[in-house]
Amino acid sequence: MTEYNSLPEARFITRLNRFVAEVSLGGKHILVHVPNTGRLSELAIPGARVLLVPSPGKYPYKIRYMYYDGYPVMIDSTYSNRLFWELLNKGNVPGLEGLKPVRREPAVGNSRFDFLLRDRDGGDVFIELKSCTLAWNGVASFPDAVSARASAHVRHLRETGRGILVLFLLHRDIRCFVPNYHTDYEFYRTLAENRDHIPVHALSAVYNEDLTISSLRPVPVVVPEITPGGAYLLILKNDREQHITAGGLGTLCFREGYYIYSGSGRTNVFTRIAYHRGTQQRKHWHIDYIKGHMKITADIPFVTGDDIECSLAGNMAELGGEPVPCFGSSDCRCSSHLHYFRDPPALRRDFWDFVLETRFGGYIKNPQ
Repeated sequence: MTEYNSLPEARFITRLNRFVAEVSLGGKHILVHVPNTGRLSELAIPGARVLLVPSPGKYPYKIRYMYYDGYPVMIDSTYSNRLFWELLNKGNVPGLEGLKPVRREPAVGNSRFDFLLRDRDGGDVFIELKSCTLAWNGVASFPDAVSARASAHVRHLRETGRGILVLFLLHRDIRCFVPNYHTDYEFYRTLAENRDHIPVHALSAVYNEDLTISSLRPVPVVVPEITPGGAYLLILKNDREQHITAGGLGTLCFREGYYIYSGSGRTNVFTRIAYHRGTQQRKHWHIDYIKGHMKITADIPFVTGDDIECSLAGNMAELGGEPVPCFGSSDCRCSSHLHYFRDPPALRRDFWDFVLETRFGGYIKNPQ
């Protein structure tokens, strides 16, 4: 395995699409391959340190590690699958020591899993591996983007009657795993419905000084009982200064830049977000008047039984957002539920620190 100290270090600039990013290497801007289809939002921050390896494809390098809190996190999903296969063959995967590796990517009906193993009786065992790069303060979570494929894999594992789901946690010092119901409620629901029927292993990578991973450590899998209500943030991009009439607020001037709207969907936050992303003839909320004039670039749900809509708005002000007076706050005491940012807030580390703490902070004090 390549020594950590010999890997070229670059600075992340931007992600052009799912598979290509621009980085600065030795003072030059180059394009590199991103071997991970997840969002990587909290990792892919402009200026973040990344470690590269040579790539045989179109681009000279691909990203293998991205730094988070001063420590590299492996984001190369192809490489992590190969590494896990090596650990299986060495018998170094906790909980799977009695299984013999047979081959990779076995087809079962219309499904294809990551690994085929055999037990001591000669029976087939199918393993689906999910590499997890999302974590905050010792709490790992998956997925970091909606993944219908991941949900389908869980259902198909159950159908085989011989399936195991393995969550490969690629941050260091992970204490527990929680399915990311904030981002992909369907995956959470599918996992909750099938957990009693398929084994689920969460295994945290143990990095050596040279970033080799020679052992794995089991951590608890926490699947709470929740409903899909909660609150959300909408990020809107305004490409030009424009004047928009926002219902009873009258005509307002919206500057070029970014706006974050704080709202709630107490019965189903995902339904409320879908409403905002749709096209409605009748305008009910202040946000309905402006969203057609701007582009919604991101929606960030928070699934919770607590009423946090107003606190979200207050936190946007603390992050430097300028309030649009009285917008969206006619039924509360907040100065506004819409805040202006000149630069994209979703490219700031402190923004994602806030999002992840709000989502997963409760598991620090009470991981079970």
